[in-house]
Amino acid sequence: MKKKTKIILLIIAILVIALIAIIAFKVTSDLKQEEILEKELDSLYDLLDNYPLDYESLNKQLPTTVTTGDYAKVEKAVKDYSKDFVNYMKQLDALVNNETIIYALNIENIKEDGPNFTNTKNILSESKTTLDTILTNFSNCLTEETALSYIKDIELDEYYTNIYKQYTLGDNLSEMESTRDEILKSLNDLKSLIENEEEAINFLVANKGSWEIENDQLVFYSDSLINQYNDIISKIKEAE
Repeated sequence: MKKKTKIILLIIAILVIALIAIIAFKVTSDLKQEEILEKELDSLYDLLDNYPLDYESLNKQLPTTVTTGDYAKVEKAVKDYSKDFVNYMKQLDALVNNETIIYALNIENIKEDGPNFTNTKNILSESKTTLDTILTNFSNCLTEETALSYIKDIELDEYYTNIYKQYTLGDNLSEMESTRDEILKSLNDLKSLIENEEEAINFLVANKGSWEIENDQLVFYSDSLINQYNDIISKIKEAE
């Protein structure tokens, strides 16, 4: 074998070894990144699975990116999608923690805001409007189309797209649809509760000359009014 041929074969051998080393490094690096991604998103989903949400921890984790390359694109897209979900939850928490909604028919509120209930009526009306917005946001958010919109402008091949889908859509669409149905049912139940509170308040306003507060008790001047008011209150109790 000529010396020149030996040199060429040697160079080819070195290149093959180098290529194998590069591929091996790439594979092990990708596996390592996938492990990091899995650990990071599992940690995120642990936070999202616990209510009330730990907003302080979520606010620290959602803006960060701990992976690199295409895994970082997947991580950021999942976190951006989750961030919008968390923002809707913040709006909902603010709504359900509003003391006027909680204590609208509390004797103290009746004494302070009755008999016209101007403040209570305004807050209940605003709450329904806010709740309608939250309902729309959740309904739109928990769809395949919305979930995939977060990677629409990102160049990801099928492998990384499937990883993203696994974390956002789950094993199948029925899982997401089931979650959406549960959330929307709860929100509609809350809306019904607020509407029943409104009905009770409007009843008190319409009959403001026919009741009074006596020894911290709401007292009506006729059994008919008592029965009508109790019928409204029973609808609220059924929703609890």
